[in-house]
Amino acid sequence: MSLAALASAPAVMLVHAACATLSLVTGTLVLIFAKGTPRHVLLGRCFVAAMTVTALTSLAITNVWPGQFSPIHILSVVTLTTLPIAVWQRWRGNIAAHARTMVLNFAGLLAAGALSFVPPRLLGIMVFGG
Repeated sequence: MSLAALASAPAVMLVHAACATLSLVTGTLVLIFAKGTPRHVLLGRCFVAAMTVTALTSLAITNVWPGQFSPIHILSVVTLTTLPIAVWQRWRGNIAAHARTMVLNFAGLLAAGALSFVPPRLLGIMVFGG
């Protein structure tokens, strides 16, 4: 494993990686801890903020196919659409729909994370070389 690729990555990729990691941590904690508590609300807000930044910064990353979006960018558009819907569902009191939408967003994060290990993406280069 080499951190050289990370050290030379553009700032947008570093922000993206940091927010994706924060999303993974806060999302996992939201799933583990009791629902509806102040801790759940705080972690949920952090998850939504981090996921939003993760999705937005991904739209600026087109180095795999220079100047073009890759299929993984579909998840970014879905995330930017479904996060506000999930918050709106909570405001409306539809907790089941809110929970379902947030779990699906977390699943999307896991899918995008797994795809990030495929070279020539940064994590793939760090882990498998390139």
